[in-house]
Order: sequence, then structure tokens, then C-alpha cells
Amino acid sequence: MKKEFIAHIRTSDGAEQLLVDHLKEVQHIAEEIGEKIGLKHVTGLAGMLHDMGKFSDAFQNYIREAVANPDDPPKRGSVDHSTAGGKFLIEQSQPINSASQILVECVANVIFSHHGQLLDMVDKEGQSPFMGRATSEKEFDFVAVQQRFFQEMYNLTYMTDYMKQAEAEMQTYLESKLKSVKTNGEAAIAIQKATSFVTMYIFSALIDADRRNSRAFEEQEEITHFEVQPLWQTFEQRLNQDLENKQQDALPNEITRLRKQMSANCFDKAAVPTGIYTLSIPTGGGKTLASLRFALRHAQFHQKQRIIYIVPYTTIIEQNAQEVREVLQAEDYLLEHHSNLIEDSEHHENLSFNAYQAARRLNAAKDNWDVPILFTTMVQFLETFYSGKSRNSRRLHNLANSIVIFDEVQSVPTHCVSLFNEALNFLTHTCNTTGVLCTATQPALQHVQHNIDIDGEIIENLPTIIQAFKRTEIISMLKTEGWRTEEIREFIGETLTARNNVLIILNTKKAVRDLYDQFKYADFYVVHLSTGMCPAHRKEKLEVMREKLKKKEKFVCISTQLIEAGVDISFECVIRSLAGLDSIAQAAGRCNRNGEVDLQDVYVINHAEESLSKLPTIKKGGEGSRYIMKDLQDNSALFGGYLLSTEAMTHYFYDFFRAFDTTLNYPLNNTSIYDLLFSVDTDWNKSYIKGAGRKHPLATLASYKTAFSHFEVIDAKTQGILVPYGEGKNLISQLTGREPIYDYKVFLKKAQQYSVNVFKHDFEALKTNNLLIIVQFGSFNIYAAKESGYDDQFGISVQGEASLDLLNI
Repeated sequence: MKKEFIAHIRTSDGAEQLLVDHLKEVQHIAEEIGEKIGLKHVTGLAGMLHDMGKFSDAFQNYIREAVANPDDPPKRGSVDHSTAGGKFLIEQSQPINSASQILVECVANVIFSHHGQLLDMVDKEGQSPFMGRATSEKEFDFVAVQQRFFQEMYNLTYMTDYMKQAEAEMQTYLESKLKSVKTNGEAAIAIQKATSFVTMYIFSALIDADRRNSRAFEEQEEITHFEVQPLWQTFEQRLNQDLENKQQDALPNEITRLRKQMSANCFDKAAVPTGIYTLSIPTGGGKTLASLRFALRHAQFHQKQRIIYIVPYTTIIEQNAQEVREVLQAEDYLLEHHSNLIEDSEHHENLSFNAYQAARRLNAAKDNWDVPILFTTMVQFLETFYSGKSRNSRRLHNLANSIVIFDEVQSVPTHCVSLFNEALNFLTHTCNTTGVLCTATQPALQHVQHNIDIDGEIIENLPTIIQAFKRTEIISMLKTEGWRTEEIREFIGETLTARNNVLIILNTKKAVRDLYDQFKYADFYVVHLSTGMCPAHRKEKLEVMREKLKKKEKFVCISTQLIEAGVDISFECVIRSLAGLDSIAQAAGRCNRNGEVDLQDVYVINHAEESLSKLPTIKKGGEGSRYIMKDLQDNSALFGGYLLSTEAMTHYFYDFFRAFDTTLNYPLNNTSIYDLLFSVDTDWNKSYIKGAGRKHPLATLASYKTAFSHFEVIDAKTQGILVPYGEGKNLISQLTGREPIYDYKVFLKKAQQYSVNVFKHDFEALKTNNLLIIVQFGSFNIYAAKESGYDDQFGISVQGEASLDLLNI
């Protein structure tokens, strides 16, 4: 009787998935993913070989024992099955050129790493963990594994032909990266970048193909594909109708006319080729729906598969996503992915069956980006490329053949600028993806060392529109000694004598809290806003303010900079603590937003009591703004005579990036993440190349695992805390009462509205002060604040009462 080699055994009914079926099905899915960028056989090679090691007797015994002894199973992952496929590829290949060698190294690394992270090709000791894995003597009969592969899967002739096709694809891919280089040095760098990114893409293809096939078998589901082109047409019709309705209801003024004009520009320019474009709609110009109009039309012209919005803060995802969802009536076709409420681990080796299933269900709720329209954060976008974690990496290929709209793109963290630019270059030049840099304050990313090429601006006559869109007068109120909190309170009081409302934006939570305390006995309404409050709490406060605006009641809003992005509200006067020119422009966008009157005042002050020692970019940005304001005072003709002009903004960012030039590559000790991934001339590489008795020269030299292990988008990592505000109390009760959660997506979506992200030191303080409830789901933890850990005025409280000593916004 012929021996059956199995890949998985279904836990619900004991059904077996044959290894041959799994390998061929994963190969087919991986081929579809690779075909999007012309690398069908490259990714297919990874798919067909990734679980080759499961042909070993050791694995077959292991998997059957795990099912036969559920109470005392062998340790998960105790039998290595991911080395054989990479080893087989290396031994069967006969590299005839650099392309074939690069193919083998990229695919073999992906196979070795598909249950972890990509291996360093070279490490800091000048050794190669990759070659160490390739040449190690693993405890399985490699000869038997090869023999069974040829018997059960494909014969040698098929494999030889398949690898030749993969080599040809890789050769074509690499040659496309050399078309514009002029020197051997440039060529080497171009090849290193190309191989690093293609390795990430192959890794994404394999991880997603493997997980999708395994999940389909386990849950007895069909893998389905959505057809987007009819959707784009339907959505465009609904959007156009909504825009028409909004135009009819809007104030008949110049602002309304300009919004309509810019929206028309987005429609008319949608036929442009795939590329990187700026969309520099002034603040309050309706950029969310205007960019959507461009994207829906562009998707039809170029058969794009997805529209993806990348926003800087979780605080604005909900609002923007809800607006798009309602306009397009796209409830089933739009996903928001931004929660870090769950603290998890990728390692599930010691979990019971039930805990492992819970972990898988939670992962599925978070990881699925296979939707037509996605809203996510800049953190999630960058982690897709550079975290190295499989749950992030598997999404990368879904960015291909898409339109990616970067809302408020100036918010890219300074230390990630070079990494962001290279990722966007790869998406555009390799993955057929159009990038739209959408902001009123373009950060001039084309002027840094590792830059991007801008293919054009979507809005026509931009300088004229910016001037025509001017609704505020920026007034410098800077003092040599700065403004003390009491003085700011008095200034607000004076301002209110002639106006109904004032918004003041400060740089730290502590400064906001201190100023708020100055108004304890005010005879008008005072609102506090910060990210210490959960989104539902802030939303409620905003609704109260909108009502007061309608009724022209007097009130003051004291906020951190969270109100500057994505919050559609219009004040009669804004006071902004000194910060970068982009922040001043965003603050001005909350004043006279709809052109209710000709001009309103935006005052810029310097707060004497703000501590910016831990906020160097805000501090340096403020210095840059101060210089430009002084230059304009000395010569009113500079920058077109307007502080927020395109010329002023370009000048500001040029100087800003020059000041942070040494940090743009994500510096580490004696190196940088940029160099570890993309440079061919590092001390690590030189040490490896010069190593004594080097038998295995490498064509690729990236230090993937080391680079990824150091990568954090935000310098201080945050943890989501579910808070007892409003419906949040019921969600916490559901968790602590162990009530069944039937749909994790629905639960997480609702919980996001009642969650606050805190930095590590405040998270530890909450634990120390016994203010946290910890709910475990296998290897997952969900944290909730106790009643005393959340204040109805100020939000999260690390001392059991309102405490806002965090410096994040």
C-alpha cells in the first residue's frame, strides 16, 4: 500500500490534507501573487518547496502523534520541515550568472524563514546565518526527502524547466533596475535594493499563500476572489451624486467654487500613467473625497485592484473611513485596520488546541487586507515592509497594482523618511502601484538623499488656488521670554470678548492640562481634548462643540495637535503654540474653514512652560517656523508674501530635513537600517567577504533579521488599553465575564472606539498602581483599565486620577 504523506490534519474531524495537494495549491496561489510583478515562477518556486521537509519520516510521525495524543502532544515546531526546500534549491541549482544566484538566495531564504523572520545574509560578526542554515546537518534523511519529492510532486525535468523560467524572470527584473544607472557602484546599489525588496515580496507571497491554503482546509472554505472593476463604476456613480448634493447644500462662496474645481481636477487627471503624484489641496479643501474621485477613476483606467488610504493617526481613520463608507455604501468592501489593542506573540508552540484556535481567529481578524478599499495607518504601512513579522509581511503583495493615498504625508516619522521613500519607489516602479501624496503641506521628499521622483501635481494653478483659499491671517505673537500659562489664559479671555469661540493647540498633554486647570471657574464652556481620551470620548466632545458653534455660544477648546488632522470643525479664532510650519498650516485649517467670513486670525505663540526635550522634531520645526516668520517680517515679498505658500513650505522642509540629515536613514550604532538592507559597502559585508577560507560567496548581503529587529515606527512603542467609557464598560464586562465572542472583527472594531494607546512607562505605571485588568486568550493579552483608571474629563489616568504627563499628542 502506497504511503500517504500529509501536510495537515483538520482538528474538527480528523480529515487529512495530502502534502502534495498543499504544496501544489500553495504554489498556484503564490504564482498568482508573483504574476502581478512578472515573477510567477519565482514565487511559485517558493510555494512548491516551502514544506518539502514534511516528506520526512520524522515529520510524518510528529504530525500523527500530535493528533493521536492531544493531551500530551509533541512540542509544536519541534521537527524542522523548512530547511529541506531551501537546501534542495541550493543543491539543484547551477548558477550561471548573478541573476540565477540571486534567485536561489532570495527564494531559499524565504523558505528557511517562512515560520519566522528572514535570515541575515551577513551578520555583525561577518558570518552568514543564511549559509549556516543552508549547510547545516539537520536531523532528517535529506536523500529520502528528495526522492519522495520527485516521486510525489515533480520529476527532475519539470523542475529544471521551471527553474529556468524563474531565472529568466529574475534576470528581466534585475535588468529593469539597471536601465538608468551610470556606474558600477550605482549598479551594485541598485541590485542590492532590488534583491532586498524582491525577497520581501516573495516572503509575502509565500506566507499569504501558505496561510490562506491552510486556513481554507482547516475551516473548509473556498478561496474566493472579488471582482473590483464593476465596483469601481458603481462607487464612482455614488460619489458623483454625493458631491453634487454637497455642492447644492454648501455656502455659495469662493471656497465652495474652489472645492468643486479641485474635485474636477482629480477627475480629469485620473488618466495619468501609474506613478507618484502630489495632491496639494489646501486644508479644508475636501481632499478625502477629491482623492477618492481620482482613485476610482484611475482604478478604472489602469485596472487597479485596491484603493488604500494611509493616514498618520488612528484618531482620524474612523472619521474618514466612515465618510467613504457612507458615500459609497461600501460596508462589505471597506476595512479599517489600526488596532493594537491585542498584545500578542507569533510563537504558539506551547499552546493547547483551544488556545491555538483562539489565536488563529484573532490573527485572522487583524490580518486580512484582501479588500477593495482599505484604511490603515502609516505605522501599519511601514511595518508591512520593515517589521519582518510574518503577520505584517504577508500583506505586502496586496499593495501591488493598487492606488495608495498617503493622507497628511508630511507626518512620515523623520527617522523613517529614507525607508518610506524606497518602499514607495518599489511599489511604483516594480509593483505597478500609483502613490498619491495628499497634503496641503508637501514635505519635499524629492529633495532628500534617498528620494522619490514626483511625476506631477494633480491640482492645476496651485499657487493661485492657495492664495485664493486664504481664509486666515497668521499673526506672530512670539515673545523673547515666551508665554506663561497665566498669560495665555488672559489672552484667551481678551480674545473671547470679540469672538464666540477660540481653539488653542499646545504641543504636550501636560501643557493642555495645566491650561485647562486655569479655567476651573470660567463662566463659559471649556473643552479638553487629547489622545489620553478614547475616540468615542473625543467624538462626543466634538459633537457638543459643533452644537455650540451652530448656536454661537461662547466656549474654548484646549487641545493637543490631534485636532489638526482630519477633524472637520471651524473656529472663529485659533491660537497655536510654536511648532513646524506644517502644524501651523494644519491649525489654520481649523479656523474659518468654510470661508464664513473673509479672514480670521490665527495667532502663533511660544509657550514658555512646554517641555520639548523629548520632542526634537517639534522643537526643530518650531525653530524653522520662527526663522521663516522673521524673514517675512523683514521682507514681505519673500515666499510670495504668504507664510503658508508652496515656496515657504518647500523652503521649510528643505531646511528641516537638512537639520535631520543624519537621522533620515534610521540610524543604529555605527550603521543604519537603511545600510543593513540596501548598502553593499558596510563593515559587516567587508568582514564577510574577507573571511578566511570563504567557500560560499554571496550575491546578496542584506542583514534582514538584524534590521527588522531594531525597527520601530514610533520610538516609544504603545499598547492599547480598553477603557470603561460608555459602551467600553460593556465590552470589558464581556471580556471579564468570559462571554463568547462570535465575531472578533466586530468586537475589535467596536473596541477600537473605546481604547487608548499608552507608552510603556505609563503602561507599567497602570500595572504598578493596580489599575489594569488582564484578559488572556492563549498567547494573547487584552488589557482593560479599571473604573478608577479613566477620568471623564481627561481620559486615561495612571495614578487613579487624571494624570497627563505623557508628551505624546
